[in-house]
Amino acid sequence: MPHRPFMLGIAGDSGAGKTTLSSGVARLLGVERTTNICVDDYHKYDRKQRKELGITPLNPACNYMDIMEQHVRLLSEGEPILKPVYNHTTGTFDPPVYVPAPRAVEEGGRLIPRVVILEGLLTLFSPEMRGRYHLTVYLDPEEELRREWKVKRDVAKRGYTPEEVLADIERRMPDSRAFIWPQKAHADIIVRFYRPPGYDPENPSTLNVRITLKHTLPRLDLSEVLHSAYEDEALIRLEARKEADILDITGNVRPEQAQTFERIIWEHLGHHAEHFDPSLVGTFWDKAGQSYPLALTQLIIAYYLVKMRELAIERGHLRVA
Repeated sequence: MPHRPFMLGIAGDSGAGKTTLSSGVARLLGVERTTNICVDDYHKYDRKQRKELGITPLNPACNYMDIMEQHVRLLSEGEPILKPVYNHTTGTFDPPVYVPAPRAVEEGGRLIPRVVILEGLLTLFSPEMRGRYHLTVYLDPEEELRREWKVKRDVAKRGYTPEEVLADIERRMPDSRAFIWPQKAHADIIVRFYRPPGYDPENPSTLNVRITLKHTLPRLDLSEVLHSAYEDEALIRLEARKEADILDITGNVRPEQAQTFERIIWEHLGHHAEHFDPSLVGTFWDKAGQSYPLALTQLIIAYYLVKMRELAIERGHLRVA
């Protein structure tokens, strides 16, 4: 009988920071305990063909959605897949890779379901995929910030000029609005990084973050953090709303304050946090300093992942033998 893994879906527009977030969560959990899948590998057309056809990769019609859905289903059922590979540097396809069955891992003397992290443009697009996830996240950075990140990444890693990237962003905007942005409604957690006054693009560690935690999730008690550690400063704020809690973390949170926050979450996680190493998170893809808001965001997602996994085990939705 195959092991059923825990399924985490992360969606967001191009340049929103999906890979940065998902890789940090994987490092927290332990890369040997996770399987990472990029659903952008399921493009139908290479870069040259897309240009000729006048279609963007944000459009579901530009992707093998049926194969993507099939592979998400197979992984959720504990089966292996042969995954396509889209090379973002060359704009062409590499040979497919074999992804082994997501077997359970030993943790604390018992078998625990492996975590399968799926991230990409259309991760939460179809009901067939959404129904397979145990936890969903949408990255919704301030739009000017997303553009800044995309320009920086595509120039450094994909061989574009800044002008080409900005033109491509504008060309994609109708598809962003039609296919990507509406996925936010289907996420349990919405993460929005935004710039503080006087923000320096060369120091992204100062970015603020707003985390929307919908009430589909277990509540996280942050009273010690909010009412004791920060009684004189509004560096971390929690607002309870009807359908969600809104957590704001400012970029100038001090190391000792961030560590207090981390300790609270460690205590909530108990033995699950024994192998967690906070030094492994909070780093942007270009290694431009460590961001405490980013690290705490990755940690909060890891916290909810562990809690939702335990809940799924209790309810019999996951099995490991």
